[in-house]
Amino acid sequence: MLAAPAAAAVSALVPTPAQVTVAIQESEAEHLRQLEQTDPAAAERARSPFAAALVASIKAYTVKGCLPPSGGEIVCIVGVQAGRREGFRALAFRDNPEPWVLARRETPAVNGPDAAQATALMREFLRNELKEGLSGEHATELTALSSSLVIKQLNDCEVSRGSGNLACDAVVSMGGEPDKRVTGFAFALERSGWRFVPRTADQSR
Repeated sequence: MLAAPAAAAVSALVPTPAQVTVAIQESEAEHLRQLEQTDPAAAERARSPFAAALVASIKAYTVKGCLPPSGGEIVCIVGVQAGRREGFRALAFRDNPEPWVLARRETPAVNGPDAAQATALMREFLRNELKEGLSGEHATELTALSSSLVIKQLNDCEVSRGSGNLACDAVVSMGGEPDKRVTGFAFALERSGWRFVPRTADQSR
């Protein structure tokens, strides 16, 4: 029997957008100080009016959620605006958030649900669809999938800039058929844990 989706897939420690903004600004200031020591020419370019204005405009406007601490880091999915551009990204913070400080500037990997959790989430979604009163061939197909579909592996997962959901490719097995590679699986990180999102509701990466 598949385990139910675990709420422990998320962290109780979640920064506010204001705290994320401060962490990013301080990280950029520290990066500039390092450039002054290692690459004065790059530091001079970073102090140009355009570059300085762009850094000053960085502002986090939402936090979708954070994963449990791992390897000394807490990875969060946040919405960030810089100039006229905005979108979601993953950020890695130190796991002792007093205050919240970025652990590194590089984009961290986001560990989504494992195969068993993803299967349980997908089956839960299908069962909820059936509660909408579907009938006929479509209902028969969903009923079969809600008990036979198995997600064996999630690959190439990345955070969608448009939605903040984790978009993945998947290897699935359905009712004894040969394994099939399916693109466009997506999972939303919420305060209660991961939630499966149908492809029609999340088309952007």
